[in-house]
Amino acid sequence: MFLCSAKGFDFYKQKGGLALIKDECRRIGLKIMYRRKELQFTQETLASLSGVSRSRISDIERGREAFKITSLIMIAEALQIDYRELLK
Repeated sequence: MFLCSAKGFDFYKQKGGLALIKDECRRIGLKIMYRRKELQFTQETLASLSGVSRSRISDIERGREAFKITSLIMIAEALQIDYRELLK
């Protein structure tokens, strides 16, 4: 399942909601960053714990990277929260 992905962007672009999905990806990325900082994790630490590369985490946090739900789940587990918390 694609959450913030190129396929997702294409679907929402056709529906006229490209800005909406990009905003949601940015919001999710900020939640990841705030939780990471709350736990005093560096991006490198989060990458090591989650199995997602540091550069990808950086891009996700800035809302610049397309990501799948599986990546979100892996990151959430490393952040010690349920992935659904990031979607609220």
